[in-house]
Amino acid sequence: MSADAGVNNMKAMQIESGVFERFVDSQPILNMLDLLVRTGRDHFREDGVWEVCLCALVLGIEPHCKVQRILEALPYHHNEMDDVDVLNTMAHLGYHCRKASAGLDDVDERLLPGLFVPAEGEPCIILGRDSRGHLQFYDPLSKLVSNVPPSFDQDGQVWFFQKYDENRQVTSKFMRNGSGVSWFRALMGRFKGTFAQILTAGFILNMIALATPLFIMLVYDRVIAAGSIETLPMLACGALIAIGFEWKLRHIRSAGLSWLAGRMDNIVGNKIFAHLVGLSPDLIEHASVAAQIARIKTFESVRDFFSGSVFLSVLEAPFVFLSVLAVAFIAGSLVFVPLFMVLGYIALFVFIRHKVKTAIRLAAKASSARQQFTIETFEKLEGIRGHGLGKKWQEKFRHLSGREMMTHFDLGWLGMVAETCAHALTVIAAVATVGFGTHLIWAGTMSTGALVATMILVWRILTPFYSLCTMIPRLEQLRNSIVQVNDLMEIDTEAEEAKSFSRLPTLKGAVSFHNVSFRYDEDADNVFHDLSFDAQAGDIVALTGSNGTGKATILKLVKSLHRATNGMVRIDGFDVRQLDAPYLRRQIAYVPKHPHFFRGSVIENVRMSNPLASADDVEKALLLADAWDDVHKMQAGLDTVIGSHGAVKLTSSLATRLSLARAYLHPASILLIDELPNTLLSDTAGQNLKDYLVRVKGKRTVLLCTYRQDFMALADTIVWLRGLSSPETGPRDTMLKTIQAGGLAA
Repeated sequence: MSADAGVNNMKAMQIESGVFERFVDSQPILNMLDLLVRTGRDHFREDGVWEVCLCALVLGIEPHCKVQRILEALPYHHNEMDDVDVLNTMAHLGYHCRKASAGLDDVDERLLPGLFVPAEGEPCIILGRDSRGHLQFYDPLSKLVSNVPPSFDQDGQVWFFQKYDENRQVTSKFMRNGSGVSWFRALMGRFKGTFAQILTAGFILNMIALATPLFIMLVYDRVIAAGSIETLPMLACGALIAIGFEWKLRHIRSAGLSWLAGRMDNIVGNKIFAHLVGLSPDLIEHASVAAQIARIKTFESVRDFFSGSVFLSVLEAPFVFLSVLAVAFIAGSLVFVPLFMVLGYIALFVFIRHKVKTAIRLAAKASSARQQFTIETFEKLEGIRGHGLGKKWQEKFRHLSGREMMTHFDLGWLGMVAETCAHALTVIAAVATVGFGTHLIWAGTMSTGALVATMILVWRILTPFYSLCTMIPRLEQLRNSIVQVNDLMEIDTEAEEAKSFSRLPTLKGAVSFHNVSFRYDEDADNVFHDLSFDAQAGDIVALTGSNGTGKATILKLVKSLHRATNGMVRIDGFDVRQLDAPYLRRQIAYVPKHPHFFRGSVIENVRMSNPLASADDVEKALLLADAWDDVHKMQAGLDTVIGSHGAVKLTSSLATRLSLARAYLHPASILLIDELPNTLLSDTAGQNLKDYLVRVKGKRTVLLCTYRQDFMALADTIVWLRGLSSPETGPRDTMLKTIQAGGLAA
């Protein structure tokens, strides 16, 4: 009987004997798969093995996990999942994976549920042990539970998942506060095994490298001087063996350095980007685009350091003592020549580094000023041309470029001075070694071969220090980059701050301002001051006033994108400063004045506010926003790719209407609408918005920026922002009369 036939008979016998049972928890898995398909993840079907395993695993570990979290954790691509995608998704959900190759009988049930990946066949979920102590396996294809793996293969790996505890990581603030080390230093500690391997290879390399000068010395003293040619093959054979070992060790060290540089570049680059994205909007918006780009690129010099010759010189420096001992053994007192030169290199390094620190700061400021000016130019190019400022702008750019060039010239000049002086010290060391060595040869205390070997060893002693002196600017830039990385990592992200804040499961929608003032900078004037109003859940608040009086700022204060300078903003009676800001923002619908869309289809962009919305819900929202016809006319309809890099560019009107549709789709109790174009409000989209506000009155709290009387007439409360004067707030009828009287008086 063949093996396949035996397996089939075994399956048939188990089914007939009732070993397989219907998995009672399959329905939640199927429900989750259905929800994910509705969000556009079409590959989450019942026959998707890895997809079913992921859903079963998540529900087994975290039964109340929301689909929203899973969507945020899933990979961006919509292809069928594999093992790497599952691991990445679980990591994004906050779970650490451990793989074990032990036998299934040795599995600790306290670590279950887990994922079993057999050597051959499909993966399955290990649920736990039954009353008889037998493992139970969930088959993702048949949706059945059995005491035997679906593949009937007992060999493979078991993946266990544990909740990720950030405080246990050496780079966490908790651990760093205890150890007293910086973030970058803590990160380096993760690679201590790699560093140990590299340093061990370096030590052995320096030991083997002593073979070359000793070989040359023996050739001079034992072959040439003594005329004993028969010893040359043996010496050459030994030298070749040493060269072979040296080549192999250098290959190992190079591979370790390359892996170290690439791994650190990946970790730090991703960490910097994630940290910047997670910072408070106040910190991000106050920094220029050039400064943000510089922060992301700041680690490039660190990566280049670990993969360049400077790091090799740093690694070689500790092993210089081996060559020093060899010189002392071969040449005796001649060892003081390289030692004095090393002291000269150290003095040169300290002196030039002090000068370079100042030059680098000046060069960085000059480069930053030119970059910011360049970005500002392209942002305001139309205005520059319109006002005829082209020549003035060119003159200012030449001035900034010239100043930057001079600072970099000074920095380069210091580097050349350091290199020239280091080269001079090297030449002096060579002359002194030859001069004193010749005297020792004449005195009969050293052989000619020993002098040649000493010269080679002196070069080996001085080369690392020479390289360090010539790379002083790069080393100082490296130090500055590490300081910037450490300073950035010391700033708490919103997620870190939110750990001590509260979360409101559901918002009722009450919004109140109490003596709120706001200014963007400490030296700037208040945008508004002493603003107070109360909006009950379901109220409509109209924010009106001239441009620049702070209407959009009020919306951002409610959405916790800004913090009030003075006073208090409350939602449902809670100060927004005590609430988890990212979680709060997801509970508030927002229509900005200038909407943003990301690379993806129309339906993906609209669904960002409500990933679980069905296609019918999306269509209704687009119809209400008067955007359905325009979207339907696109080549791919709802699947048309838009965004900054999309194939289709949106008009400003369509972008605003899509933003409205996104807000209609958002199941939030608070809706914020910034000032919309008058042409849109006078069209179908505006009339639909009016009708919508009437329908949701009492159900959704709406804060609307407008100067139109017809929209203010829908409000319960009107807030009139008056620039330098204190804002006025009150009931609709009273405020309409006040505004009209103020307008007439003006």
